[in-house]
Formats: sequence, C-alpha cells, structure tokens
Amino acid sequence: MSLDALPEPVKAWLPDWAKALLTGMGIGLIIFAFLGTAFYFFYLQPSRSVAPPPTETITMTVEPAQAPPTATVIVIETLPSEMPTLTPTTTPTQTPTPTEETEYCDAFEGIDMTVVYMDWLKGEPLEFYIKMPGGVPGLEKTIPGSPEEWTYRAKIGDYSSSHCDIIAGYRERLYCRLILPKEYESAMQPMSLYVNTCGEDVYKNQHAFLPEIVK
Repeated sequence: MSLDALPEPVKAWLPDWAKALLTGMGIGLIIFAFLGTAFYFFYLQPSRSVAPPPTETITMTVEPAQAPPTATVIVIETLPSEMPTLTPTTTPTQTPTPTEETEYCDAFEGIDMTVVYMDWLKGEPLEFYIKMPGGVPGLEKTIPGSPEEWTYRAKIGDYSSSHCDIIAGYRERLYCRLILPKEYESAMQPMSLYVNTCGEDVYKNQHAFLPEIVK
C-alpha cells in the first residue's frame, strides 16, 4: 500500500517514521513485482516448454522375391521299332430285333426237364415222358400271343418221333413214343426235343442212357 493512496487527514496524523515505512513498502512491492515477473518469463517459462516428441524411425526389411522353380521338360523320342501298335476299332453291329420265334423259345428258360422211361417191351416202341415243372408250354401252359397249335417231336440218335403230346390227368408230362432198333438197348445216344414255335431244340442231352428191353 503506497502513501499517496491514503486520505489527507490520515497522512497528516501519521508520524514521519510511519510515512517513511509506507513509502519504502510501496517501493519494495514494485521491485518484488518486477522481479517476480522476470523470474516467471526468464526462468519458469523455458523450463515448462514441452520438448518435441522423439522421431520414430521405421525400418522396413524387404526380402528378395524367390525366383520360381525352373521346370525341366524331358522329351522322349520314340524309335520306329518302339511305335505302339494301333488296334482297329470295330463298329458294333446293330442287334437284330427278336422275332416271335425267339420269344417262344424263352418260354422254356428256367424249366428243369427230366426224362422218365417206361418199360420197353420187346417189339414195341420206346415210351417215355419229359417232366416239365410248371406245365408244358403251349399245351398246358398258355403263352400269350403264341399260335394255337404247338407240335413237339423227340429225337434219339437217328430216329425221330412223329408226335409227342400230353395225357389228361397227368400234369407237367409230355409223352413221346419212338420205334428204335434193338441195337439201341442199354446204349448211350444223343436225345433232343423240338417244338414248332422255336428254331432250336428246347431240350438236349448228348449222353442219354437208354433202358434195356423187357423180355
């Protein structure tokens, strides 16, 4: 507080030593303020300045690109003696359309035929029947679309029957009669059965053993 700031009655009342003290205090405050300001600007302010952040150095390592592997091409030369043999391709022929005759032959597939001989009497034809499980096709067993008449013939060796037929009351049997020479007794001869609705024999036995003649 300076002396000039006091009112006149107060200054008149103060003694001289008080006036000198107040004057000195005012001068001291001015000097203190000046020193404080200088201390702030010249000492504190530089120390509070922020140092710039350190610069980061980024190091990038670039690896050299690997060269692609080199492909080695091996060329094998075929000598004339080692040339492969070309097999000609055969064009398949067209399968013929099955005829009605072939379809009727199929009627005998899966039939296990058995030949049963009757007593061969002296001077009489040899009588036998062929067992056909499921019925004789065309005679007992109806075949759709087939002709009305099915004619069977049997053959033993060089001799054929004129006709084979079924007998009422004896199912699954086809009866045949053949006139054979005496030399066929107890002999082995080829036997076959033919029907007019099939182009091939429906039964074959190359080693049919014939019975002996009953005396």
